[in-house]
Amino acid sequence: MADEGNEMSASCSNTFILGIDIGTTSIKASLLSHNTREVIESVRRETKANISDKNTSFVEQDVTKILSVLQHALGQLSPQLLARVNRIGICGQMHGCVLWKRGYCMAKAWDTSKNNASNLITWEDRRCTNEFLATLPLTQTDVAISTGFGCASLFWLQRNYPSLLEPYDCAGTIMDFIVCLLCQLEEPCMSSQNAVSWGYFDVDNMKWELDLLKSANFPTHLLPVVAESSAVAGKLQQPLFGIPSGISVGVALGDFQCAVLSTISSETDAVLNVSTSSQLAVVVPDDKGNIFTGEVPSKAVKCLPFFQGKKVMTAASLSGCGNVLATYVQMLTSWMRDLGLNDHLPATDEIYQRILDCAEKKSSSSLKITATLWGERHMPDRRAEVSNLSSDNISLGDVGLSLYRGLVENLHEMMPKEFLHLHGVQRIVGTGSALIRNQVLQKQVEQVFGLPLVMSDNSEESFGAAMAAILECT
Repeated sequence: MADEGNEMSASCSNTFILGIDIGTTSIKASLLSHNTREVIESVRRETKANISDKNTSFVEQDVTKILSVLQHALGQLSPQLLARVNRIGICGQMHGCVLWKRGYCMAKAWDTSKNNASNLITWEDRRCTNEFLATLPLTQTDVAISTGFGCASLFWLQRNYPSLLEPYDCAGTIMDFIVCLLCQLEEPCMSSQNAVSWGYFDVDNMKWELDLLKSANFPTHLLPVVAESSAVAGKLQQPLFGIPSGISVGVALGDFQCAVLSTISSETDAVLNVSTSSQLAVVVPDDKGNIFTGEVPSKAVKCLPFFQGKKVMTAASLSGCGNVLATYVQMLTSWMRDLGLNDHLPATDEIYQRILDCAEKKSSSSLKITATLWGERHMPDRRAEVSNLSSDNISLGDVGLSLYRGLVENLHEMMPKEFLHLHGVQRIVGTGSALIRNQVLQKQVEQVFGLPLVMSDNSEESFGAAMAAILECT
């Protein structure tokens, strides 16, 4: 056994791990040195895969575009480094659902033009109304079903457009689909991380709630096999931009867990990610007696599978700088057009910067904004609110500052500082593009939580996917 360990260690030296993140708006790929665990090279490309639809509750993406951008991104990495890759780790946007034909992934070419795969229904999809969700069977797990969850989307298709399901016999996240393509798998294998994000999955017993789903006429034949997050899904079947065939490809992971893994450095750290949405997390041992010491602060806090036998206590908000500020900027732009200023509209990036600059000049504001435009999974009927509005707090700076603070206060309501103290948290490690670039938001985090905020240098989900692969290689 000692010799086998030495051989594995030797085989991993001077090699690289490829980490891939299939994000909501972009694809990231990172090459991580196995020895130093440093990012040697990385690339990011926007997918621009969203499909416009007059029905704004439908949020779908073009899978063909995602695959094309992935190939383009990999093609930007150095071939001489890719030739030394000995493992691939993949993570990406959780909850979403794509369907495909069994056996399609066995083909050598990635061609979805012949209806081999459906559009990706993303986590932002809102077709499952509260009324519809109320008709679904009650899960026995502690993760309530929400719109955008894979199982909720499949329920909706089964009841409203069953013909759309007929051509397909496989389903999974977009990452599961890509793993199947790389390994030419006949059927998908999903990690427990992503299975929990789909709903109706009992992670303690590692099984779907099949009896419950069958009684509700759910298409259970589409559910993938589930494996632990440490599992190898298969082997790369064809050389890929210089990456040799035969290397291991890990089962696809959740981007949230990978972001936490890439960021956390101590058991006394909490991790805050703010991008399109936002999440606050604390990693704890897989011991419910310890996890639930004291009272869980709200239904917003969920216990999710992490790595190496640990769990991550998570407060995940649907509101983040990405979607809230984008909506605010769209509103300002619409107002300017209504005022006849079409020929004088500033660029979108300039509007964002002006909001930030004006907010930075304000030390505080009496204006209060609750920025829950889409509600929350634990409170789907909640909407945004503006209060304490007066004639002297309606400037662009007041509104900007109050939006930033409202985002942080919403997270604090979901997971208050008292809960963090209970678990020994001594600092918050920040990640996510929106938080990294925004010092106003950073200041609000420190003020609201009363803890120091340290920004992470290793905050990429693709870095986390590579790190997860290293954990299992050593």
